[in-house]
Amino acid sequence: MDLYEAFRLADGAVVAAVGGGGKTSLVYALANEAAARGLSAVVTTTVKFTKPPGKPMPKVIETTDMRAADDVSDALRAGQVVVAASGTGPRDRLLGLLPETIASLAAARPGLLTVEADGSAHRPFKAPAEHEPVVPACATDVVVCVGLAVLGHPLGDTWVHRPELVAKIGGAVLNAPVTADVIVRVLLDEHGGRKGVPAGARLHALLNGPATDEHLVLANHIASRLVYGGYTSVVVATAHKPGAVHSVVR
Repeated sequence: MDLYEAFRLADGAVVAAVGGGGKTSLVYALANEAAARGLSAVVTTTVKFTKPPGKPMPKVIETTDMRAADDVSDALRAGQVVVAASGTGPRDRLLGLLPETIASLAAARPGLLTVEADGSAHRPFKAPAEHEPVVPACATDVVVCVGLAVLGHPLGDTWVHRPELVAKIGGAVLNAPVTADVIVRVLLDEHGGRKGVPAGARLHALLNGPATDEHLVLANHIASRLVYGGYTSVVVATAHKPGAVHSVVR
């Protein structure tokens, strides 16, 4: 089973990745898996994102919000992935498009459109600030990502992006160990994992990078609670490794 199958995506899906660790790997992995099924696929962002670590970069279309729909539509090919960005910024990061522009890309009917719609400063766990996430209204699926490496580490800047918000939403104490309970509370909160999800979109979670048997046990516990709380599905996987789906809870 791959990630495309695990999330039960369909032709024409628009997937927004938000939260912490695993977003970049997820948007590229899903696009590559869609292409392997013979679909056209587009990867883009409403924020900034990086190139896939350690893997070939698909063709990049540098465009503008005015021209994006035409430029991407011209480049769509069955079985191929293209990346749409508005330019390249510091540290070779690709610059994003407006949420309204994402809707015009979706109207071009790629087989899959994946959107990195949040930033986490390379931390595995976060809570969104007032201006986050930047989820396009056309998203059919939103995936909240959490890097399981955060478990047991202090709730502070080293491991968590916006730790004060995580503490507030998750009912936790700064610098105390991050627990499964904290992750569940943040992901179920309207100001946490549920924030910015468009009406009618399916809400999922990716619990990314289990490194130990304990991670797997805790991840499945978290997954069950999230699905009980209304998530469509929770996938425990290592997003940058093809086929590395450990479990799916629905």
